[in-house]
Amino acid sequence: MEKNLKIFLIVLTAAIVLMILWGAASYFSKGRRKGRAAEKKVAKTIAKMGKKDNVRIINNAFLPLYKKTIEIDHLVFGRFGVLVVETKGISGVVSGKGKKLTHKVGTKVHKLYNPQLQNKTHMDNVIHHLKKGGFVSTPVYGAVVFTDKDIILEENVGMSLEQLRDMFERLDDKGCNQDVLYHYFQKLQITNPFKKFFHKFSRKDWD
Repeated sequence: MEKNLKIFLIVLTAAIVLMILWGAASYFSKGRRKGRAAEKKVAKTIAKMGKKDNVRIINNAFLPLYKKTIEIDHLVFGRFGVLVVETKGISGVVSGKGKKLTHKVGTKVHKLYNPQLQNKTHMDNVIHHLKKGGFVSTPVYGAVVFTDKDIILEENVGMSLEQLRDMFERLDDKGCNQDVLYHYFQKLQITNPFKKFFHKFSRKDWD
């Protein structure tokens, strides 16, 4: 019995070490580095755009999704309501429709999960939490932003940083209190580091 327990603990420890090493390798991969750079660029752009209107922002928001977690690149709170932003730092050509899009970079072609559907899941999650908090009439908007200048997009796949600026300028004042919304979602955030780690570990789309 004691021998079996020791074997189990050794196997468990080895599995945990391998998961940590895999997670670290993924985190420092080229794709993840580009993704983080893109998110910083969008965060900086949003902060600059919203400065005069005291817009509040949560970058890399971890929210509960049933028994799982969901990570939203940028949650933006203003008098217009809530803007949910998904950021992509990829180059090449993105085309198609439906669940899987075609992403071509040079001669390489692979499938990309439709970021509009990805962001719709994020928006639905935000709407769910707003309803639970009594913010039923708060408008929720979505934007999928591609930051790389060497990107060619089919219509309705996403937008550039310049198009995000244009969209932001067109958001109407709905009389929402951005501070109240910001603090509400701050309290909702997942803070458990293990849940965050396993969310990132299991995430398939890191572009």
